[in-house]
Amino acid sequence: MVRDTPREEIDERIKNNASEIGLALCDEHWEVINFLFDFHENCCQSKAPHYLDQKHYWEYIDYEEDQETISKKCLFGQLSTKEAIKAHRVYRILLKAYKNQGGKRHLYKLFPSAPLFTIHLLAQLPRLINDADPHYGTAY
Repeated sequence: MVRDTPREEIDERIKNNASEIGLALCDEHWEVINFLFDFHENCCQSKAPHYLDQKHYWEYIDYEEDQETISKKCLFGQLSTKEAIKAHRVYRILLKAYKNQGGKRHLYKLFPSAPLFTIHLLAQLPRLINDADPHYGTAY
């Protein structure tokens, strides 16, 4: 859905919905929002990335600073389209991307209700799988 909708239309939706709920978007908010949409456009593949089992998946996602194995556009890893609809997979990418700014604390300071949930809500995109779990009180 992100690829089919013009970016300007999504940005306009986000601005309108943010003003309705009283969220003042600053440059830091737009940096996270743009990172998330750029990630979905450039780093989500229709086929599975190059790993075969769970062990190789975590090595691939949790690599340190091995820039030679990752393309320049996808510095924080790649996901298949099946994985990109799961909140915890995308959340791990966000945490890696914003580790130097404070990681989880920084993201929740910008989006107190949960970063992924709020961005998808503002953009009127479908919810991610397991983006909020009221039984455990978690929200991504």
